[in-house]
Amino acid sequence: MMLDRLPKISVVVPTRNRPKELAELLQTILHQDYPPLEVIIVDDSPKYSAKSVAGLYSQNFKSVGCNLKYISGSVAGLPAARNLGVQIAKGDVILFLDDDTLLPDKNVLKIMAEFLGKNINVLGVQPLIISQTDSITRNRLTNKLENAIYKALMLTYHRDNTLAIRRSGASIYPNGLSKITKAQRLSGCCCYRREIFKQFKFDTNLKRWGFMEDLDFSYRVYKKFPKSLCVIPYAKIVHSHTAEGRLATKMTIYMSTIYWFYIFFKDIFERSILNLVAFIWALMGNLIASTGGLILKRKP
Repeated sequence: MMLDRLPKISVVVPTRNRPKELAELLQTILHQDYPPLEVIIVDDSPKYSAKSVAGLYSQNFKSVGCNLKYISGSVAGLPAARNLGVQIAKGDVILFLDDDTLLPDKNVLKIMAEFLGKNINVLGVQPLIISQTDSITRNRLTNKLENAIYKALMLTYHRDNTLAIRRSGASIYPNGLSKITKAQRLSGCCCYRREIFKQFKFDTNLKRWGFMEDLDFSYRVYKKFPKSLCVIPYAKIVHSHTAEGRLATKMTIYMSTIYWFYIFFKDIFERSILNLVAFIWALMGNLIASTGGLILKRKP
């Protein structure tokens, strides 16, 4: 497909106290062989402003035909920052990127634009997200055992070519991705067609880093438009999970549990006994996993 016929992409990057990581991300966006129409930085930083980073790269983006926009956020949290970026965006497709991600290949944006251009019934698409922690070598037997425990406890676990929601509200993430896969949910680094935001917004009741805000938004889209979400293996994003800007461990566990309750009864609960039992079992499993220290490695 000719580049001028591809959907125009607006990239929205909410950021909070990570100027170094943001600069590294912008550098990888600059090198894309299909530049976005615009990059919108929504800055929620109370400590380290990203305005100087935006100013530093403004001319570089202009030279490739991309408008770099800096917006000061309301510090109301990630969902509010995403909504603000959507209001400003002018592209056909809106791609959300975390500020501690990188585009390792030059064709990431082109692949996603081509995919959406050819698949008109797809409303949202996610690239393969590679965590930098995945590069740490761990015993395969330990990984399999841990995965089996999480599966039995109705918590998040991994399975090949799967991105789905469990009865408990936990997720199934792809352990390996070898083909285009229909999804019930998408992660935070993904893109949606612009028109979807006429019907859906990110839930601003989820404050700060908005735990499970990506599940909440994408699962609502999925329930109204089944088979409209996909994850593709040949476009890749690297996520470093930088510690700066995140909450302390105790607060993280507290917020994640509260938000899990909220999302479950808002989106997942189907008023069935099995549904409720799965959720309660998962809460107990989460406590067991926390005691064992495993909860620090995964999220529901």
